[in-house]
Amino acid sequence: MPGPWQTRVDADGWEPMELSGEIVGEVHSLRSDNGERPYEVGLWRVLGDLPALFAYDFEQNETIHVLEGAVVIDVEGGPTLELEQGDIASFAAGSRAVWRISQTPFRELFVLS
Repeated sequence: MPGPWQTRVDADGWEPMELSGEIVGEVHSLRSDNGERPYEVGLWRVLGDLPALFAYDFEQNETIHVLEGAVVIDVEGGPTLELEQGDIASFAAGSRAVWRISQTPFRELFVLS
């Protein structure tokens, strides 16, 4: 039986997250698999000195739980979500959006499936 998985988040446990050649935050991965049904679980953060506005294409279904800060997500052809600490949202694969980090530091738990 595989698992359970555990991680510790410290200053050295983060890697840059890059979109279209621009760093938009840092990511810390807990678990991932690129097999037949790819998934990933981890944390993403923006500390305030990075772009506050960027386009994002959801390549997989993605669920987020905002742990700190706030974000406005303008979903193409859909609603505008204003999320803050404690809010949870889920997006379908193929969705497109523009993210605006409105309060930093910003941290979220994400699940890609």
